[in-house]
Amino acid sequence: MAEGELGVVLKTTPLRESDLLVVLYTATHGRVAAVARGARKSQRRFAGALQLLVLGRYDVRRSRGELWSLESADVEREWTAIASDVFAVAHASYIAELVAGILPAESPEPEALDVIVGLWDSLAEAGASPAALRHVELALLELAGHMPALGSCAACGERDLESGAVFDPSRGGAICRRCAATSRGPGVRPLEPGTRAYLVEVARAGSASEARGVDERHAAGDRTAARDAMLAMVTSLVGKPLKSLEYIAKLGAAARKAP
Repeated sequence: MAEGELGVVLKTTPLRESDLLVVLYTATHGRVAAVARGARKSQRRFAGALQLLVLGRYDVRRSRGELWSLESADVEREWTAIASDVFAVAHASYIAELVAGILPAESPEPEALDVIVGLWDSLAEAGASPAALRHVELALLELAGHMPALGSCAACGERDLESGAVFDPSRGGAICRRCAATSRGPGVRPLEPGTRAYLVEVARAGSASEARGVDERHAAGDRTAARDAMLAMVTSLVGKPLKSLEYIAKLGAAARKAP
């Protein structure tokens, strides 16, 4: 059994002939990039823990500069049985990419691991769910200090958002009718009351699994609009499109075309 701290793998990249560069999110150190020497040739020291859908214990030690050294790893829990579900893997991959993009390096937020594991539990229980994914997005945005305003105008604090409101990711979320005149840009979009209600209910859910039921109580158009608003905010914060989102879009398009 490896001695180390709880964490998850966000990304792995081949490095030199036999090494891996592993981006981890750990409870103690937050997001770190570590070199796992020899990991591509021998799995003995890492015991299958260098993959998505695994909660592991990672023995990481500070090395030179920004890189750490990953000495060994061991599986604490795993959800790899859902790897055959392409939608589940796509959602898990997106959240890993989101964590890597919005949570700062070496700034631990232990709750982030609970949020990630909560999504994996939800995926294992009943597969992919838009509301569960929105819940996790919002939870991670809150941990990163970027929770979008949904109850009042992000610009002036006005609570009347029932008519003429927009969602402006660059200004922090919901913008009231009066302030909307100065909201411009590709990410700005109308924020209908039903869409806002959906996001508020998703955010209030206690877990990804609990959020699943929200989908049934809201119209498909509001779910789609909420997705587009959240993706606009994520893209604005990360500064570039996420590859996992492109894959999710392709899966959705293929599913809609299927007989």
